[in-house]
Amino acid sequence: MRATEILNEDELYRRFPDIWLKGENSISSAAFQNTSNTNDMSADLARLTSPDQTVSGYPNHGVASFLADFARKLAQEVFHDPIPANFAHSTVRGEKTKSIRKKLAKSATIVLLPRN
Repeated sequence: MRATEILNEDELYRRFPDIWLKGENSISSAAFQNTSNTNDMSADLARLTSPDQTVSGYPNHGVASFLADFARKLAQEVFHDPIPANFAHSTVRGEKTKSIRKKLAKSATIVLLPRN
């Protein structure tokens, strides 16, 4: 699969479980943790998918969006990283300190609330 360039103005979707919802307009910074024992956080390139596809197979999850440029300004590397089951899959690579996670959470917009 050929990777697509992610532009600064591109939106990224981050799936999160309902337990990280903090009211209807914000989510916990825990939603922006790296995968255990890595510096990588998965996201989907919004222009290649939809919020519904991002949560497909994940009941009780919602979707937040944030800009690639914002992540890059926090010293994160952002790149398209397709996997067989998800062509939109992308990686946000870099250390996610508590401060960085809080900034990502604050900048995020909830585009799909979790469904129970």
